Amino acid sequence: MVTKFVSRCMGRTHRLPFFVGCAASVLVALQTLASGAGSAATESLTGNNPGAGNLATTASTASPTPKKGDQVNVKTFGAVGDGVTNDTEAFSAALKALADAGGGTCLVPKGTYLISASGITPVNIAAVLSDVRLVGEGRRESVLKVNGMPTNHLLRCDGDNWSVENLTFDMGDYTPPKVGFAAIVCRGNNWRVANCAIVKSGRWAIQAYGGSNWSIEGNYISRTVPGAMPPAGAILVTAQNGVCSSHGRVSDNVCEGGGIGFSGTDGIIARNRVNRCGNGSGIFVQGSPTTRSPKIIGNICTGGLSGHDGNLGGKWASVTGFEIWAPESVICNNVAHDNDAGGIAVGGQNSIVIANTAYNNGRAHAGFGGFAARVNPHRGASASHSIFIGNSAYDTRYPSHNATQDYGYLEQNANRDLANAGQAAEITDIKHFGDDYNRNRVGPIKSRAPRGSAVATQISPEMKSKLNALAEDADLPDNARRAVRKYLTR
Repeated sequence: MVTKFVSRCMGRTHRLPFFVGCAASVLVALQTLASGAGSAATESLTGNNPGAGNLATTASTASPTPKKGDQVNVKTFGAVGDGVTNDTEAFSAALKALADAGGGTCLVPKGTYLISASGITPVNIAAVLSDVRLVGEGRRESVLKVNGMPTNHLLRCDGDNWSVENLTFDMGDYTPPKVGFAAIVCRGNNWRVANCAIVKSGRWAIQAYGGSNWSIEGNYISRTVPGAMPPAGAILVTAQNGVCSSHGRVSDNVCEGGGIGFSGTDGIIARNRVNRCGNGSGIFVQGSPTTRSPKIIGNICTGGLSGHDGNLGGKWASVTGFEIWAPESVICNNVAHDNDAGGIAVGGQNSIVIANTAYNNGRAHAGFGGFAARVNPHRGASASHSIFIGNSAYDTRYPSHNATQDYGYLEQNANRDLANAGQAAEITDIKHFGDDYNRNRVGPIKSRAPRGSAVATQISPEMKSKLNALAEDADLPDNARRAVRKYLTR
């Protein structure tokens, strides 16, 4: 399942190789806002856990047969936490006891707990089940460390109303030959993975399958394995048995050396920081039919590298900041800078792109820009009928020869033989209002589209209704709402 998803999502067959840039005056405001909105991400880097409390030292039952709602200490079940003793059985027993009781909290005191390469439970058996919480003293204090090349997920979670909080998972830089293994695997509804660290992550750190109303928030993820043999990344949200997530939230995470891949309806991807992603895109959002109406708000993607791409026959491809294929996306207040490829690429119809900044991208190759409107005829996807409001794209070194971001905005169309085959091969009806695409190495705009496709002024009643709603949407920052109101009253 994961292999198929990654092949579809991260494959270069539909990469967004062109991107665009914006203006310096907007940059200062956006960077300040992104920095403030992402305060939880900064805390993820420093290891602080606001509000975590000292849960692992609170009172817990000494009985190995708890009642529903009890707190138990994993050491009661035989865990040592000395970094030498294998504590897998103790974790398995404690979590099973709480599941049998109908739920409760498993406290993990300060220490380093060695966990078998086969994970806390056998393959396809969940360790954290409905109404169970696995909680540490803090991610600098409570560490679960794998003791060899993983042959399973370290921690599998399944059910409703469960959580994993305030822990570190040390994956030892192991890169399993099997693609699917991760530190934490998540299934079910109304769950939460929060304030954890997954360090030395070889493949994926957190994988979420389907479900609704869940949250991955405030985590710090670091992938330090050299190179970028795919598929690898920080957070992967995909389908379970063909059913994608609904109303999932990925927010305030810091991802070093790996990106975020997302599919699902009505999701929110907010205030994440992605640095040095080595393959695919910093943040990749799948397209129709699996994904629709996501909000991508206040994220920062920087330092995207050139990485190995299996779907290109082992070639190396440059990494872009954002690659968003979902129709009806809201892409707001994001920053993409210093990526080897482009900044922010949009490939979903009826998307709204507001107050984003892209600068100094295109480090590895010529021809990239800050923003790109893209088309994928093979999937019938394009950025047609989208609107760009108050965005800025530029190179800070302009007009120096050291500038790398060629264009502010690029608009791509596929070749005519695909169009003649009846596939969507052109981008039409892109609107721009208040965007600044100046101060790029080659020029502000490059478009292969038919004349007039990027200057249409009328919007549909449906688009106007969406913009009116966004003007009052509390999820959007004030500057973005102001830009929308200005457009609506022009």
